[in-house]
Amino acid sequence: MPHSPYILECCRGVKPSGCTRAVALPGDFAEELAALLARTPPPGAYAALGREPRHHERFRVSLCACPNGCARPHVADLGLVAAVDVRVEAAACTGCGACLAACPDGAVVRTDGVAAIDAARCLGCGHCLAACPAGAMAAGPTLIRALLGGRLGRRPRLGVELRERLAPRSALNLAGRCLRACADGLRPGLRFGDIVFPAGKPGLPAWVWP
Repeated sequence: MPHSPYILECCRGVKPSGCTRAVALPGDFAEELAALLARTPPPGAYAALGREPRHHERFRVSLCACPNGCARPHVADLGLVAAVDVRVEAAACTGCGACLAACPDGAVVRTDGVAAIDAARCLGCGHCLAACPAGAMAAGPTLIRALLGGRLGRRPRLGVELRERLAPRSALNLAGRCLRACADGLRPGLRFGDIVFPAGKPGLPAWVWP
């Protein structure tokens, strides 16, 4: 049976076996992502190979349910990482510091005796939610962190993360645009990262944005 030109790798938190660190992905996000890959036709460039594409020549999507990134989203063509949007109910905060101690990223600070989230450092793991004894941490909607153009191999590079976290539907739309860019721009010897960053130029191309 021919290999699919697209690979979806999921961490244990996305699978039915579950993971204690997982941020709950909304609805049927993983299933919709898998269906998108399944119905996307292969890039025309694969026909020029005269053989089945090798593993590193296939478009790899990594879906992770927490920032630990067990499915290696930072070196995937497209990495998607669930992140809980944490908000502080200042009136309920007692300033005990439990959330500061629980945060592995130093993203919780205390200002005037009340906890606050440093958005630039927060990765959305939700550890502070479980640690707060006063219930002052509230979970907003699950968002998606997206990283583009990562890869391993002879010239490895980490994917570039979008500054803005995406609603799940927007993340699926981004995945569709990435697949179309791959289908249109892929050539033998190129990787998706070469399409996102031609000639190694920094900055994301216009098609990334809706």
